[in-house]
Amino acid sequence: MLNFDYLNDDLAFKQVFMHNEILEDLITSFLNYIGKNNNNRLITELIPNSYINPDHKKFRSYYGDLTATKDDVIISIEMYKNKFSQKDYNKSLGYLCRLYSRQAKSIKTTDYKKVISLNFIKGNFKRINNNIVNGYSLKNVINNSELNDNILMYLVRYDLIDNIPYEDEEERFITFLRIIGSKSVKDMKKYAKGDKIMEEIIKMLKEWNIESDRINYQRRIDEAKEEGIEANKIATAKKLINLNASKEYILEITEISDKEYEKLINNKW
Repeated sequence: MLNFDYLNDDLAFKQVFMHNEILEDLITSFLNYIGKNNNNRLITELIPNSYINPDHKKFRSYYGDLTATKDDVIISIEMYKNKFSQKDYNKSLGYLCRLYSRQAKSIKTTDYKKVISLNFIKGNFKRINNNIVNGYSLKNVINNSELNDNILMYLVRYDLIDNIPYEDEEERFITFLRIIGSKSVKDMKKYAKGDKIMEEIIKMLKEWNIESDRINYQRRIDEAKEEGIEANKIATAKKLINLNASKEYILEITEISDKEYEKLINNKW
C-alpha cells in the first residue's frame, strides 16, 4: 500500500503552503509568536520551488521549498522530515546567504531587504536547540552583541509540540505546528476545530495524496508491465477509499470492478 504523506514531507508541504492565504497565515502567526510582526501587509511575492511533482524529487533551486517576500523581508522556508543534520544546516545557510547577496543585482546595498531562513526541523541540532523556536543572527564573537538583524535563521522544532498540553485556545503558530506534526488526519481535524484555513490545509493535503497516489500508482503499473507482475489494485483502492476518493475516481484509477469495490466498502475483503 502506498504511504500517506503528511505535512512534514517537503513535497506535500510545498503543495499546501504555496497558496498565498495559507502561507500568509503561517508566516504572520510565526512573526506574532516571536514578537516581530510590526505590520499587517500581505505577501507581495511567493516563489515555490520550481518542481513539486514527485517526478522531479531530485530537483532543487536555491530558493528552498518556498520563498516569500513580505514588505521589507524575504523569508526562505524549508521543511525537514528527518532529524536535522549538519548537511541540512549547510543547505539552509546557503539559501539564506544567496537570497541576501543576490539583491546586489537589483538594488543599492543600503536598501537590502532583511532575509529570514525559517526551518521546520526534528531533533536537538548540536544539543543547543532545546526550544520550540531557536533563533540565530550575526554577532560580535567578543562581546556577543548583535551586529544587525538583516540575516536571521530560525530552527523551529515541530517535534517538541507534543510536549505542550493541548488547549482549545492557544497561539495560532502552536496550532500550525500541531497540524504540521500530526501523524493522522484524525488528529489534524481535532486541531482544526472548524477553522477555515486549517480545514483547507487538510483538504489540500488529502487531495495531494490522492494525486500523488495516482502518479505513483501509474508508475507502479508501468514497472509491473515491464516485469510481467500484476500491480496490487486492491491495496491502492483501499487507500483511496480511506482518503474519501469518489467511487468513479477509484474505479477509473484502479480498474477494479463494481463488485470488488462494494466488497471493500463493506469491509468484506
